[in-house]
Amino acid sequence: MPKIEVELNCDLNDRLTNFVIRSRGSLYVQRSDVIVEAVKEYLDRHERQARRAHG
Repeated sequence: MPKIEVELNCDLNDRLTNFVIRSRGSLYVQRSDVIVEAVKEYLDRHERQARRAHG
C-alpha cells in the first residue's frame, strides 16, 4: 500500500490525537486508520462536487 508523508501543525496534530482517543479509545491510538477514513470521506464529497462543476 502506498504511503504519504505529511507535516501537521501542532494544533491539527493535537486535534487529531484527541479525536482518535475519544473515538477509538486511548488503548487503540491508530491515527493512520482515522486519516485514511478522513481522506476517503473528503474525496467522496469533493469528487462529486468537481464532477458536477465540470460536467
